[in-house]
Amino acid sequence: MYIKIGAIIKKLRAENNITQDTLATAIGVTPQAISRWESEGGYPDIELLPMLADFFSVSTDELLGYKLSEREQELANVKKELERLAEVGSVEERVAYARNAFARYPNDYEIRDHLAVCLYDVWQETHDEVLFGEIESLLVSVANECTDENTRYDAINTLIMLYGEVKQSEKAKEWVNRLTPMKYCRETALSGGIGDGKTKYYIQDEIDKLTESLGSAIQNLVLNDDIPNDSSTWENKIEMLNISNQMFFLIYGDDLMYHHSQLSFNYWIISTYQMSLGRTEEALEALEKMCHHAVAHDLSYQNDHGKHFISLFVDTQIYPEKSKDFHELTEHTQCYYRLDRMQNKRYDCIRQDPRFISIIEKLNQYAK
Repeated sequence: MYIKIGAIIKKLRAENNITQDTLATAIGVTPQAISRWESEGGYPDIELLPMLADFFSVSTDELLGYKLSEREQELANVKKELERLAEVGSVEERVAYARNAFARYPNDYEIRDHLAVCLYDVWQETHDEVLFGEIESLLVSVANECTDENTRYDAINTLIMLYGEVKQSEKAKEWVNRLTPMKYCRETALSGGIGDGKTKYYIQDEIDKLTESLGSAIQNLVLNDDIPNDSSTWENKIEMLNISNQMFFLIYGDDLMYHHSQLSFNYWIISTYQMSLGRTEEALEALEKMCHHAVAHDLSYQNDHGKHFISLFVDTQIYPEKSKDFHELTEHTQCYYRLDRMQNKRYDCIRQDPRFISIIEKLNQYAK
């Protein structure tokens, strides 16, 4: 039988960002011995196997390669469930599952990051100091040690939000400076061309991502706490959201596909300001547009996967095929989420209006 323990040690060490020196010190051998095992120049003594297994939180069978694929599949399933719960699970369900996953896979940084994010949601309600310390510790370890860029940057962004909420701006700035400036991101670099004949695709990919980011930035500008939420600002906020909507039509034309969701959300926000200003006719108009875009999004999710956008700005871009893994719309549609917003008491004064009733009926038709 071919024993692949050296390759497995190397893989586990890389996954956990452990140097050969650190591992050697932990189990009482030389770094040269670790290097020899990993290059298949020899095997660890049998008495070292339990120590190695404990160090990496795996079984000796897994260390020898007997059940590694099963472990990897189980880990993938755990992460898939974490993603599912992040969209549809209650806070209690998410925290319980994430804690259990972390107990089983303490060295997996993605799970560690998931747990920190779940706890962060709890902390936002409680502001418990002990919980703050646990979240901070989890995130700092991921940000400092994880080699996967996406997971590391996610942890850094959560740290920035965490410190921002408690007004620790200097700490927040320290982590902000760990992020890459926008002009050095991979999409910008690719849009300059790398000689593979795909420059148009790369440029359009950047246009697509920049448009989505700009739309989110405008939403954040409208909703952030630095702009007072009172009648002196509502007209400006409505104008900003309308301009954002026009931008999406400018870039994508009428074929918005999944970007319909952003316009649907914008029109819902606009309706809240119109209601606060006492303009029920304008609010109903905004709600009708909200409903139209929510339905269009949900129909696009059903029908448009694999299709290209038609706009000249993004005609190389496609609506990605449905993932085999969890997607929030497999459980809830945009119409479901918009229908939930309609329960707010601000709409009580128009709840019996035929136009409002028609909106509710339409949302109910596609909500799940």
